Amino acid sequence: MYWTFTHSRLAPPLSGNRIRDAVTGDLVAELRFYGTTIPADIAEEQLRTLEPGQWLTADLCSFYCNEVGNAYLEGAPGRWEDLAVLHSRTWDLAHWTAGAPQRVRVPGARQVLEHNYVAFPGNDTGSHFFLCIIIYPKDLLYDLNPNGPVRTVALILNSLHNMQPRDAKNKIKNILMRLSNGRQLREQELQDINVYLPMMPQQPNMYDCGLYPGHFLSVFLSAPEIYTTHCTGKSLMDGPLESVWKHERIEAARGRLKSLVLASAEIRQASLDFNTDIPAPYAM
Repeated sequence: MYWTFTHSRLAPPLSGNRIRDAVTGDLVAELRFYGTTIPADIAEEQLRTLEPGQWLTADLCSFYCNEVGNAYLEGAPGRWEDLAVLHSRTWDLAHWTAGAPQRVRVPGARQVLEHNYVAFPGNDTGSHFFLCIIIYPKDLLYDLNPNGPVRTVALILNSLHNMQPRDAKNKIKNILMRLSNGRQLREQELQDINVYLPMMPQQPNMYDCGLYPGHFLSVFLSAPEIYTTHCTGKSLMDGPLESVWKHERIEAARGRLKSLVLASAEIRQASLDFNTDIPAPYAM
């Protein structure tokens, strides 16, 4: 049995936007990171959360991180070996992949833990987002590094220090084991992994947390090695915390994200319009 679907247009969901007939069905935009299988799917009802004073959804938070990661990889040849960006559901990996983490990547793509950096937003409470970055997870893979030094650490970059994730170290270890897809890990080094929760700029309200993972990731990727040594306390960067993390840019982040989502919706509509012979739904 398989299904095919026709798509009907909806009225523009946001006043004053550039979409005229660009919204198709419930799904208006989608964006995935290179090599991943699960996109950030933006439904029409989520668009209202892009307005000021609203909490972003998990998909919108992940959409922002995906775009930051995609832009980083497009910035220079060879960067595809550096970075993997995953959906916020990775924080509860066992549930959203139905126990099959190999579904995270498309067949033939570089395995997640073989990258220098694995980044994803997390949400431990159902209401607050933070950014997790696992540094050099490939050092834990026994087949790649049976007895060499292990540089693997994890960073939790959080815009509300009074809402830190619970039991972050065990959570990171569990995620690493699942993302290994059965490949042997350096067990002792995995148990000894350090998780850092550095001081970060704090959001001035309770509703902008979904913007911060993408913002923190964009700043981190501007100089990953320097920010890694800063976050682990090995070599602190000069200047006030707000300047180090370019906190002033967060004021424009919601507008930038809204523009990205609406542009993606236009592209999605155009791709559907290109095929004018999509049949009505039927089952076989």
